[in-house]
Amino acid sequence: MLDARILVIRSLNHARAEITAIGAEDNKVDWLASRVENFTIKLENIAIEDAIIIKNDMLEIGGNAAYNRKVYTHDVNETDMILSATRRGYDRLTKRLMFRTKGAASVADIINFLIDNHSSKRSSFICKDKRIPVGRKSIIMGVVNVMPDDKLPTLIKYAEKAISEGADILDICGSQVIESEEMVNSIVPLVKKLSRDYEIPICVDTIDATAADKLLVAGAHMINDSWGAQKDENMAKVIAKNKAGIILMHNSKEDHYKDLMGEIVNYLRKSITICQSAGVGINAIAVDPGIGFGKNTKDNFRIIRRLKELKSLGVPLMVGTSRKEMIGKILNLPPKERIEGTAATISASIMNGADIVRVHDVREMKRVAMITDEIAKK
Repeated sequence: MLDARILVIRSLNHARAEITAIGAEDNKVDWLASRVENFTIKLENIAIEDAIIIKNDMLEIGGNAAYNRKVYTHDVNETDMILSATRRGYDRLTKRLMFRTKGAASVADIINFLIDNHSSKRSSFICKDKRIPVGRKSIIMGVVNVMPDDKLPTLIKYAEKAISEGADILDICGSQVIESEEMVNSIVPLVKKLSRDYEIPICVDTIDATAADKLLVAGAHMINDSWGAQKDENMAKVIAKNKAGIILMHNSKEDHYKDLMGEIVNYLRKSITICQSAGVGINAIAVDPGIGFGKNTKDNFRIIRRLKELKSLGVPLMVGTSRKEMIGKILNLPPKERIEGTAATISASIMNGADIVRVHDVREMKRVAMITDEIAKK
C-alpha cells in the first residue's frame, strides 16, 4: 500500500539514517542533508517502474530522488523513495506525473496533498455545535483531573479555574481510565453542569465506546481516545452517531521502533480511516503522537523535533507533554515542579507544528503559548 509523509531532516546523521533505511547509495547522504530548505518527502511501497519515472522526472526539474539500489538490478518489485525539491519543483513534478502511469499519477495526488497540508495554516475542528478555529492561535486544552474521592463542587472549582485562566477546551480525565460504570456516573453530573453553564468545549478521556456515548449524551463535545479508536471497534460509530469530535492518540505496548515517525504516522492514518469509514467527518478529527505512551525519553524528544511530519495527515495536531516523566528525568524533579520544563516543551511543540497543547498549568502555559505564537507568527 502506498504511503507518504513529509520528512524533517535536521542533521547529517538523520539524513544518513533515512538513506540507509531505504537501501539507497551512501553518496545520497550529503545531498539530502544539504537540502534542508527544500521539502523532503518519503514515499513507501512504490512499484519500481513508477519509481524510475519519478526519479527521472525529479532530476529533470532540478530536484533529487533516492531509492533502493536494488532497483537498478530489478531485484525488488517495490521500493521506498526519498524526494527533495522546492515547492515550485514539486508543482512541476506533479504536473508531469499526472500524464505518466496510473501509479505515478497517484503519487502526484499524494504529493499535492502533502504540500497543501504542510502549507495550510487555518482550518476548524468541529465537535457537535462547537467550531474551534485552528491555526489562528495555539489552542489551550486545560486538564481537569478527577480523583476517586473528588466531589462535584470541587471538580467544578477546578474547571472554573481553568476557564478563568484562559483554557479553550476542558479535558476531563481520571486517575484511572474512564470506563467503569461507577466512574462514568460520577463524571456525568460534572459534564452536564459545565455544558449547561459554559460555552467552552468539553473533552473526556476514554477508550470505551459505551462510556463515550453516555458522556457525549450528557453534553461532552469530543472524546480523547488514547488508543486511537483501535481498542473498541464501536468508538468511531459512537463519535459519528453523536456528531462529536475525536482526538486519536498513538499508543503502543512496546517502546522499540524501527521507524519511529513512520510507525506513528501509519498508526494514526489507520485510526483516521477507521473513523472516516464509520461516518466521522475529517473536520471532526485531531491527532496526538502520544508522547509518554509507549515511548522512551529519547523518542519523546525526537517526536517534538519532528512534529511537522504529522502534518502530513491533514488534521489538527495535539501534543501533551505537561509534567510528564520525560521532563522529570532530565530535571530530576517531581511532577508539580516541572513547570519550566513543560514550558520549554510546549514552546518547542508549537514552533514545530502543534495546534493544540494539553496542559495542567493553564495560566502559565497560556502565556508561553502567546509569546511562542508571536515568534511563530500564528
